[in-house]
Amino acid sequence: MAETNMKPMAYRTEWIRAREEAAEKHQVFSDRGRDEEALSRAMKEAFRNYLLHCYADNVRQELGTPWAPLEGLEAARFSAMEKLRLMPDAAGKLTTEDLAKVLHRELHGFTLPRPAAEACRGDLCEARLYPMLQPHEPEATNGD
Repeated sequence: MAETNMKPMAYRTEWIRAREEAAEKHQVFSDRGRDEEALSRAMKEAFRNYLLHCYADNVRQELGTPWAPLEGLEAARFSAMEKLRLMPDAAGKLTTEDLAKVLHRELHGFTLPRPAAEACRGDLCEARLYPMLQPHEPEATNGD
């Protein structure tokens, strides 16, 4: 692992940002109240984006350097560049949705750090989408 002295991202802050962006995009709240179908779509998108950001943070922790810190989704774009042999300009044009598609296999097998899973668990449970989180949760240890 690269010695970069970089701290992990603020998981709760990132989850709230992803959740609020998706809720606005899918117009979850209107004059008529909360649209449950839009909420479900928004929460699925928010979780996908959050998972991608957590994955990128994991790559950043492993491969980031003081001269190339790989902040934000740069680390995910770096992974996409390696996987697809893209040039940096082409990787930079990938949207969040495109990155999630390109890195689907990596995200599918990605285990969230325990604090990252805790940050979104309550909202996913409330939206009855907890099964989405389960494959990405860290395994319980004897102390849990």
